[in-house]
Amino acid sequence: MDYGIGMGATRHGWTVFDAQTPVLTYRYSFGPGTATSLAVGGANGLVIVSPPCRVPPSVFTDLHQYGVVRALVASSAFHHLGLREWNKWFPNAAIFAPAQSIARVERQAKLHGIQPLAKASSITGPRLELIDMPHYKTGEVLVRIKTERGLVWYVTDIVMNMRTLPDNRIMRLVFKLTRSGPGLKFNNIAPLFMVKNKGELKRWLAAELDKAPPQWLIPCHGDIVELGSNPARVRRLFTSS
Repeated sequence: MDYGIGMGATRHGWTVFDAQTPVLTYRYSFGPGTATSLAVGGANGLVIVSPPCRVPPSVFTDLHQYGVVRALVASSAFHHLGLREWNKWFPNAAIFAPAQSIARVERQAKLHGIQPLAKASSITGPRLELIDMPHYKTGEVLVRIKTERGLVWYVTDIVMNMRTLPDNRIMRLVFKLTRSGPGLKFNNIAPLFMVKNKGELKRWLAAELDKAPPQWLIPCHGDIVELGSNPARVRRLFTSS
């Protein structure tokens, strides 16, 4: 599916996936590639997951119509590049990260007082879940959102849906050899240094799918995927070897 599968866009680049919840996405460059940030409505304002880095002021101000930014989330130990900038714009916003990511995120972002995801429930509210996924060395969040368009999952590095492989020859070869792209693929590169037990993580993800299958998948790296017409499509990612 096209990345821009949504209901419109803000003036300065946010894609409006769901205006009611709300759910917005923003694609940004971090140097060697691109990533997708998530802005989602919580209990009393917005939660920003994997805040984009090196963006113009208009990217911040575009969100005013959707609510006050209440929380910033480093979605993994490696998605912290925008935290300092967003913290300057929204100094009253709480900052969260997966428990095993906190030490590295604080060190890299030069911020203190980052809280584990388990303490975010009063900010997220009933429609939004920030799940600290098990079986990780470094931590990664699974974001689940109940919307009028169906249940949405947002993932950071464990699943990608890239149209093309990286331009770098070595990285392109690594992606090919590990069957990590292009297209909707389980990222077999990241678990080499991020995950304790890839098999157990896949089984956990498959079980979560069985409990409440998502209608949509928003990967941090790649295009949004509509899963309702083919629910087995994403489950195959977690049952293959």
